[in-house]
Amino acid sequence: MAEDVAVSEETLTDGLTLLVNMGKVLLHNAKEEAADSLENFVPHKITTLFGLITAGAKFYSSIEVKKKCEAEAVWQKSCHNAAVREQVQELQQLEKEWDSFLESVDKDLQTTDVQLSGGKTADSLSPETLFTDGRSGNVEGAQLWLEQTGCTFDILLDPQRKVYRSFGLGSSYAKVMKFGCLLQYSDYVVANIDFPDFPHRLLEDIYQLGGDFLLDSAGKVLLSHPSKSPLDRPTVEDVLQTVDSAGQSANSAYKQKL
Repeated sequence: MAEDVAVSEETLTDGLTLLVNMGKVLLHNAKEEAADSLENFVPHKITTLFGLITAGAKFYSSIEVKKKCEAEAVWQKSCHNAAVREQVQELQQLEKEWDSFLESVDKDLQTTDVQLSGGKTADSLSPETLFTDGRSGNVEGAQLWLEQTGCTFDILLDPQRKVYRSFGLGSSYAKVMKFGCLLQYSDYVVANIDFPDFPHRLLEDIYQLGGDFLLDSAGKVLLSHPSKSPLDRPTVEDVLQTVDSAGQSANSAYKQKL
């Protein structure tokens, strides 16, 4: 636990300084690349910003924590120290500039998450909607994902993204590569959790924002949770509560018919 971590203020300051400096270099290079040619910068050169994940993992390791929340707890305990406080402020300023830059990329490329912009979403899905079976549809990317994740659930694909759009979802560099979100991914690096490894030829839009939707047998949407970031998911309790409520409503309707 973070409260049990004993780290010297000098070590903490040095770690924060290194993280801030690395982040500044990544952001500076990204801004220069984007200014030179935004079309060349996106979607491939922008991936250099993922270097923040590695930088964050090195910082966590240097102060002997495993999670972003634990790192924050450590520096909050030492904010009485002027040097630590200064570097925390530098980190917070870098985060603002980082996120602002990505928002400008979204704006310039007219990339949008329609759902979060107030777009209307479908409240049902036709039972006749056609999907491709991810296991038998001979889709290479899906097969590779299944192999690497060990997923045992059914997987249905929507190659034309018709369902995706009907639920009001879109793409956003600012939300997928948000500063805080990338540092959250550092948790996985420290824990030695591997990310799925896809060859570049199979990568499509990695900046899509997904979501979690629960439908009944008739295709009615019971729960709609468009993700505000790649890590934004409904709780298991929320999902189970929705299922329970739907079951109670169905039982009530059935009894009324009797």
